[in-house]
Formats: sequence, structure tokens, C-alpha cells
Amino acid sequence: MSKRVVGIEDTRFVLFDQLDVEAFFGFERFSAHSRETFEMILDAAEKLATNEFAPTNKLGNKSGCVWEDGVVRVPGCFHKPFAKYIEGGWLALPESEEVGGQDAPYTLHFACCEFFYAANMALQIYLGNTHSAGRVIKAYGTPEQKEKYSVPLYACRYAGTMTLTEPQAGSDLGNIRTKATLREGNVYSISGQKIFITAGEHDLADNIVHILLGRVEGDPEGTKGLSCFIVPNVKVLEDGSLGERNDVVCTGIEHKMGLKASSTCSLTFGENGQCEGEMLGPRGMGISVMFHMLNEQRILVGLQGLAQASRAYLDALEYAKERRQGRKFGSRSFEQVPIIEHPDIKRHLLWMKSCTEGMRSLILYTMQCMDLEMVCEDAQEKQKWQDMVDILTPICKAYSTDRSYEICARAMQILGGYGYCEDNEVEQYARDTKITSIYEGTNGIQALDLFGRKLRMRGGEVYRTFLGQVKETVLKASKVEGLSWYAEEVYKAVSALEEVTEFLLGKNATEEAYLATSWATPYLEIFGDVVLGWQHLWRAMAAAGKMESAAPAEKVFYESKLMTARYYIGSVLPGIYGKIEAINMNDKALLEVQTDHLI
Repeated sequence: MSKRVVGIEDTRFVLFDQLDVEAFFGFERFSAHSRETFEMILDAAEKLATNEFAPTNKLGNKSGCVWEDGVVRVPGCFHKPFAKYIEGGWLALPESEEVGGQDAPYTLHFACCEFFYAANMALQIYLGNTHSAGRVIKAYGTPEQKEKYSVPLYACRYAGTMTLTEPQAGSDLGNIRTKATLREGNVYSISGQKIFITAGEHDLADNIVHILLGRVEGDPEGTKGLSCFIVPNVKVLEDGSLGERNDVVCTGIEHKMGLKASSTCSLTFGENGQCEGEMLGPRGMGISVMFHMLNEQRILVGLQGLAQASRAYLDALEYAKERRQGRKFGSRSFEQVPIIEHPDIKRHLLWMKSCTEGMRSLILYTMQCMDLEMVCEDAQEKQKWQDMVDILTPICKAYSTDRSYEICARAMQILGGYGYCEDNEVEQYARDTKITSIYEGTNGIQALDLFGRKLRMRGGEVYRTFLGQVKETVLKASKVEGLSWYAEEVYKAVSALEEVTEFLLGKNATEEAYLATSWATPYLEIFGDVVLGWQHLWRAMAAAGKMESAAPAEKVFYESKLMTARYYIGSVLPGIYGKIEAINMNDKALLEVQTDHLI
């Protein structure tokens, strides 16, 4: 199998050729960096991921986590790479120097995270949750809370979780029953049960800090009555040292299809009446506070899927180049050839490559928008970049993870029987990536978010901002030699998206709203297909701009980007028209189907 965990060459292409991240150096926040420092950081991340994280992936999957009497032990082989990660200060990379960071863009941070997720997703999940916990406390915490929790979280002395789900609530957060009763000052007694809490208990850090949703006793029912709390496993004293164990107990871990080395915990808070938590942010604004954490996590989940898909593609590519079986197409010779020469295998691989590279561009571009929103001073410009983050987040999360699982399945198909066996890691990639379409808001919820909320945000201005960005790329590409036809195809796809959007929004305002909403998931898929068409057109422009001055060896690389973009726009993107036709037929069978008809 491939020794590469991710295509770092494509990562560099996206960052430097497509997104031109060197323009970041003109902003004061990023002025200490240069292309040289970015390259050094990327190389160091790939080296750590390949040499330390990747060798523990299969071992961790085999041994899994062990729970006994409330204690969870992760695979022993995880501790060394975890320590190496801490030593390198990787978690705080995009944060300020005051918390041990390097003020790097989130775009670069996510590019590095892809390497770690690809090498060992289960291990990196402990770290990704920790960063998000530190970030939300930094955004909403008091100065004391920031010092008490954010600093040790960014240093990985503490680990963090996002603690929402309850047995009776699931995705319906308004039904959360965890109760908070004021003790004194900002300290509350917490009582309740949480389930499916990723990294809720483990032995990698000195303390675990739960960012928890609960309801202050007497506050309204529903989401408007929820508040956010910081609840550590071990109480933190005024001087920053650790005190006694808080009344937080892990009552078990889930035995899952994949991610066996990531502890998914059931937790009980305050069973003995001794669980303490501090309110984070304003009372009754828990959803807003939590979504600051959740939105980063949703893009990060898309990155998790991409990472597994990328590694699955590289493994399948390597296998297809080495596995000899069957004769050359159209030849009478009985000499066996590498299966990569067979038409169906090549089609699978090119589809996998086009989706993987398109998703990488999408996710890193979304993070670039997040960076620009943070550093731009012009209010209108800031709003534009926030609009792009808002509308692309459900695409990053849902579209990328659905595609990623399919890419992993196709990789297994290319390896044949070997892909189905545990000796190869491809089947593990498929099992591990499946959860990405389920947690942090199922993909169905993401589709409802896109269709039911994002399209209407700011009176439709967010959607129009997106269309404007895409059409700007189309206009530029139409003037590039050799790309005018592909620009026209993307323009047609965007126009078709506009038409079906108008159709569905119109139906949603009538008695057929139920039927219109039933198309939310196919609509998100159409939207995502168009987004990838846009990204590939942009990639093609970037590659074409480098061709003339490229050395002979580099030309092959840029040609591969052009070929992949041509394939996606010419062979994959047209698939949207069949999906759109099905929606436009407006067949009402779904409205007439009763529960008994589903038996």
C-alpha cells in the first residue's frame, strides 16, 4: 500500500497556486510568516503524520479502547505520537503567541490537520475536539476562564469535548434535560446524563474539559432556555493546579463499526450531587455559544472524511499500479498488465481523484474565507467572507462525507477481495469514515440547514454572494485559452442550480412544502456537485497559468490538474441534470404514501 498518507503535492497546489495564500502575508496578523515557513510547517506535519501517527492506526484499530470501572485506556501505542504532537505545539498553530500559538492562518492549520486525520483519524479526534473547546472558551470565557482552561487546552495538558447528546434528545437539542442549579457566583451544580460523547474519558491528558449544554433550573423549555457550561473531570483550583475529581463518571463506551480507538462515552454528571460547572457565555445563549464550537467541528468533520478518502485513493492507486491481471484492452497478447490499464479501473480512480481533490479545494477555500473574515477591516468585505463560510459549511460537512464514504467503498472494490480483508487498511478507512455523515449534525440535518435556512439568510443575500463568487470565476476562466468550453459548462450548471432553487423555494411556500423539503438531501448533492465544478474550473485556471513557465517534470503535474478538471466538468458534473429533472417532475407519490405502505 501507499506510504503516503495524503497527496501533499496537491495540498501545495491548492494553497499556493489556486488560493494564493501568500497574499495572507500582507495582513499584520500573518506578517511574520513567509512561503518558506508555510512549506516548513507542511513538511513537518507530513513527516510527523507519516512516521508517528500512521504506524499506530492499524494497531489502535485492533486493540481499541478499554473501559473498566469508569476508567478508559486508549491503545498504548497512541501515547508516543500524542506526546510528539504536543511537543511540536501543533494544536495552537493558528492561535496567538500568548497561548503558545504561531498566528498561522486556519487555512494552513486545516491543511496540516488533514495529514493527521489521514494517518490516524481516531488519535487526531482527541486533539481536534480539544482545539475547538479551547477556541470557544477563548471567544466567550471570562479572563479567568481563559487563563484557567484555554491555555492548558491549547497546550494539550487538558483535553476537551463537546457534550450535547442525551438519550431522549438526540439531534433535538430543545429536549435536553441536564439541569444546572446556581451555587454561588458563576458556579452551578450540574446533574444529568449524556451519551455518544467523543473522547469523554481517556488517559491521554491530565484533565478533560466538557463544554456542556444544560438548562438552569426554572429557565424556559426548548433551545432558548439552554446555557453552556464548562465542566472539568478534575476540578481546577484558583492557582491553576488540579484538585479533587469532579462528580463526572464514565458509565461505559460504545462498541462501534469503526473508530474503535476513539472513546465514545456515556457520562453521568452529579450522581452524588457534587458536580460543579461554570457558565460559559450569557445565560440562555447556550446554543449560540455551542454553535461557535459546532461550526468549526462541522468543517473539521468534512476534513476527516476527505482525509480518509484521500488515503483510500492513494492506496487504491498504488495497488492498481502493481496488481497485474488480465490482458491489455484490445490486445491479443496473453501478457498480464497492471489493472490500472483497464477502462473501468481507470474510471473509478479518476472519479475518486476528481472528488478528493475538489473536496480539498472546497474545504481549504472555506477556511480561507474564515481567515479573511477575521482579518479584513472593511465591514462589507467581512460580511462577504462570512456569507461564504455560512453557505459552504453544510456542503463541507455533508457533501464531503457522503462522497468520502463512496470513495472508500470504491477503493475496496479496486482491491477486490484483498480490500475486504483486515490485512489492508482500506476496509478500516470505510468503517472509520462512516460516522462522519452521522455525528455533529447528521447529513440530513445539514441538508435542511442549507435548504431551510442558509438559502434565506439575510433575505437571500448569502446565496447571492455565493453565486457572485462562482460567476466571477466562470468569467475569468472563459478568457483562458482552452477553458472556455469548460467555463460554459459550469455556467450552465450554475444556471440549472438557480432554476431548481427557485422551483423548490416556490413550492416550499405552498401546500407542497412537505414535498419540497423532502428533496433537501438531493438538492444539497446537486449544490455540492456544482461547487466542485466551480472548484475544478478554478483549479484548471491555476494549472493553466503555471504551464508556460513550468519545467518539463512540473508540466506533467499541472497537466494532471487540467485533465482531472476536464474529467469532472465533462463527465461528472452533467449528472446533476437527471437529479434536477426528477425534482422538476414534482411527482406526489411521497405525499400519498402512508406508513402502512412502507411495510
